[in-house]
Amino acid sequence: MYSFIKTGIILLLLNTTVVWASTAMNYGYPLENPYAATILGTPNDFKAELPRYNRIPSKEYTLEIPDTRTIPDVFWYHRQGLNYAVTAQNKKAPLIFAIAGTGAGHRSAKMKLFQRAFYQAGYHVITISSPTFTNFMVNASKTAIPGNLEEDSADLYNVMQQIMNEHSELEVTDYNLIGYSLGASQAAFVARLDEQKKAIGFNKVLMINPPLNLFHSVKLLDNMLTANIPGGVDNFNAFFKNFMKNITAYYREHQKLSLTGPDFFYAAYKDKNPNDSKMQALIGIAFRMSSSDMMFVSDVFNNLGYLVPKNTPLETTTSLTRYSKASRRLGFSDYVEEIYLPYFSKATGSSHDELIAQSSLLSIKDYLQQSDNIGLMHNENDPILMKGEIDTIKSLFPGRAMVYPYGGHCGNMEYKDNVAYMVNFFSGSEFSGSNK
Repeated sequence: MYSFIKTGIILLLLNTTVVWASTAMNYGYPLENPYAATILGTPNDFKAELPRYNRIPSKEYTLEIPDTRTIPDVFWYHRQGLNYAVTAQNKKAPLIFAIAGTGAGHRSAKMKLFQRAFYQAGYHVITISSPTFTNFMVNASKTAIPGNLEEDSADLYNVMQQIMNEHSELEVTDYNLIGYSLGASQAAFVARLDEQKKAIGFNKVLMINPPLNLFHSVKLLDNMLTANIPGGVDNFNAFFKNFMKNITAYYREHQKLSLTGPDFFYAAYKDKNPNDSKMQALIGIAFRMSSSDMMFVSDVFNNLGYLVPKNTPLETTTSLTRYSKASRRLGFSDYVEEIYLPYFSKATGSSHDELIAQSSLLSIKDYLQQSDNIGLMHNENDPILMKGEIDTIKSLFPGRAMVYPYGGHCGNMEYKDNVAYMVNFFSGSEFSGSNK
């Protein structure tokens, strides 16, 4: 989530009562509101004690993947290859692959959390960008049209194997896998593919806040924006201008707090008490930015003619302003209806309904219910789930689900209890989940 999005939400000056955490399940994460948790994450005082990022030996690498298509000139800055990071122990150790969520790269805040937590716990850590991230789309995706869980996971699996071929110096005792949000869903499909191909052999897999059905969640996210900006998306520019104005004003009054730090967001939230509709709108904006980037890359890379007319030359110096403005008005649902479904319906012969069903964890229900090495960490109040979906998700992980009473969508990942559970899931000999 972009930091200015976080700041903007808490600076929309509206009088709404804040609901603070109770003692349910003796869980001490401080934000019960699902939208606030999603945006603010975890305040510093509640985070797990982990080494600073600059104190761990994380190294950046670039992977050149053979047999990929020519990258258009407009994406020249991605031509070096797929970016990823390795945080290695100086001894033989278990290894964990981490897959980022929608629109996130291998160096996003949540991926750095995985690096810090699991390096401290004695693991080699390899972080990989989401298949929805531009650098992955142009370098590692066979189609550059993400969203098909089987296709995306095959691309991820290929990347993992090639990375291991590049790092034969790593002494590995066993392999593990973790992912959050969309990356969690992809982790399940990667694990399933590995059971068929047997090229890696994952010991344990942890899925954090996966959607039940990707396209159900897409509709919820789009609606968070369109239903909560007065006048709809046509007034997006005025809405955006207003919260940028509020950022500047609040920061001038609180310059002792870092503008990019979680304590700044937390203090402003408690001070200004924004209401749910404004928070939903800002969550929608953040995901709209991801979907618009994804739509532009898919369109240009495949010469689809949806945003950019077919065969239009986009050079390194071409202004992209008008295409950017056009893409910002389009949501995830537009991507699904106008790009994803037509492409994969033609490529596979599947109907639109069949493709939507394939985007659900229910499409691999039997596999998940029978896989004792795959666990779930989720939140009861995740706002990207439809009513009743959290119960369906829990049913896929009998005895292997840790579901917290609140935390929004991945908002509590840095909370000390959550980090402890993540690490213990992989290092402990037993599952300690609860279906409460």
